[in-house]
Amino acid sequence: MLTQTLTYLSVKTIERDAFTIHCVQAPEDGELVNAQVIETPTKLLLVDTLQLKPHADELRTYIESLGKPLDRVIISHYHPDHWFGAATFRDYPLYALPDVIDRINQMADFVLNYHRNIHGEKAATLIPSEKVTPDQVLAEGEFVFDGLTLNLIKITDTEAPVNLVIELPDYGMLLPQDLVYNGAYPYFGEKTADGDYCFDAWIAVLRGFQAKNYSVIVPGHGDPTDASIFPTMITYLEFAKEQVLAGLKGEELINRIKQQYPDYRLPLTLVMSDVMLFQM
Repeated sequence: MLTQTLTYLSVKTIERDAFTIHCVQAPEDGELVNAQVIETPTKLLLVDTLQLKPHADELRTYIESLGKPLDRVIISHYHPDHWFGAATFRDYPLYALPDVIDRINQMADFVLNYHRNIHGEKAATLIPSEKVTPDQVLAEGEFVFDGLTLNLIKITDTEAPVNLVIELPDYGMLLPQDLVYNGAYPYFGEKTADGDYCFDAWIAVLRGFQAKNYSVIVPGHGDPTDASIFPTMITYLEFAKEQVLAGLKGEELINRIKQQYPDYRLPLTLVMSDVMLFQM
């Protein structure tokens, strides 16, 4: 795996004979979020667009440096760190699962205004000035992209109400996006459609992934890794679940998880998890 550092972003490149995956990661002020560029012999596919405008703009510059046409952009789920940057790619087809499109459209105005308020005077340079959302419907299942088979899998009731996972079945590779965080605190602030905490459904999905013996995992936050990340994620979610069920919330919950995982990055996700579960 090759690593390249840009002005804001870092790029980890995973090369195979028939394709290359460029995992483009924002710094911590951009939530360590990843955009994945799948490069095939004649074209490119982008999964997610980062959050802050300078990061999305540099992502576009990097893509253009590859010298191949960008065929389409896919948005994996509704959380703003994955689709705000769509404004930078408005001239390309923007795809998402129908449920993701609906959820983004429901939440777009709220989350854009929320983040503009957070950033204050800097918002004009960091947050998109207008709403740009996916409008091309993505279908589940396998499709062939320039000779490369991709399997698009819809996952519900985990880190978000609907998450898109991309499997490369011929190569034992998985792009789970936010079903997997590596070295960063996973966000657990969503509830299921039945109003339950997301932990059990999420753990069950991860156990299913673990059984498939993937060799390469390219997560939504943090560096590319291997299948050892699944038991790590499961242990984290089980621990977080225990704390929540024990009645911990606020600083008590956040500090307890930090004490257990002192080396993890992105404590903002712990704050957001607590806000969404107990303050909204």
